[in-house]
Amino acid sequence: MPSDHAANTIPVTIITGFLGSGKTTLLNRLLKAPSLADTVVIVNEFGAVGLDHLLIERAIEDAVLLKNGCICCTVSGDIADTLHTLWRRLAEGVLPPFRRIAIETTGLADPAPVVHALLGGPEAQYACRLDGIVTTVDAFHGPGQLDRQEEARRQVAMADRILLTKTDLAGAASIAMVTERIIGLNPAAPLRHVVAGAIDPAEVFDLGPDIAATEARLAQWLRPFDRDPHHGHRHHPFRHDDEIASVVLRHGRPIEWSSLEAWLDSVLSLRGDRVLRLKGLVRVTGHDRPIVLQGVHHVLHPPVFLERDVAPGGSQIVLIARGLSVSGLRASFAAAMA
Repeated sequence: MPSDHAANTIPVTIITGFLGSGKTTLLNRLLKAPSLADTVVIVNEFGAVGLDHLLIERAIEDAVLLKNGCICCTVSGDIADTLHTLWRRLAEGVLPPFRRIAIETTGLADPAPVVHALLGGPEAQYACRLDGIVTTVDAFHGPGQLDRQEEARRQVAMADRILLTKTDLAGAASIAMVTERIIGLNPAAPLRHVVAGAIDPAEVFDLGPDIAATEARLAQWLRPFDRDPHHGHRHHPFRHDDEIASVVLRHGRPIEWSSLEAWLDSVLSLRGDRVLRLKGLVRVTGHDRPIVLQGVHHVLHPPVFLERDVAPGGSQIVLIARGLSVSGLRASFAAAMA
């Protein structure tokens, strides 16, 4: 059964995007925001982020504490090692308490391994939950990158929010082309134009479900992938682009946990390599609060109950998959729920 505690662990935002798409510029601007106090920012290297123009209070081994309370550290080995180090230093009193983590991936990275490090089992020594994946896309070079690079397509397909950068340098035709490519890969993710990294931190953080989430925020997190958010009309129910397709599975009645668990285990164990992202809110028989599902590839985060019942009616599961039959997913889900 899911854990009977609220999904109130420390939220983690993954900032990803292809080489040169503006992640470092974005971080430079975000690090100046007073609202990022008590935030840990994990970067590949300090030099690229350019901390020298910021007011640094003191250095702590591989971390620096900024005047606004933000903590910056570099990735030591893999991300799991870095998270373990953070929690150890917190327990030792070396680092001050923090309430949020932001992780910048390398430009060639598939975000999945970073998510895997977060979606550990109950034995994990750090209490994290995935709050959102934010992907930067270069408006000028983006069309070519999305055509040629599988990693760039995955970064867009997995995103909860997409930031289209350098729109001041790209022409209208290039912006229209890259926008169409983004919509084909991920029509549900809100798309924002960003110039020189200037953006409200609220557009980057607090995107996923937590104990304070409103019904509107939960609905946005599970926004159906069969609607074009920019034009407001219906497309063919499932857009196929480079074999990446999205499917929304709904069920109006409470679900037996054993049936859902068996279906999830079957899909993720047999086809997990093709599941880029899974997220959902599910009403389980015998419980008055919905559970939160998050998964990437074969890894499913231990499901937890929301603290209060603010979820939209019924159950809804969103899968972003590559090379899987949408009709097959629907049929197997329907059979499991029956």
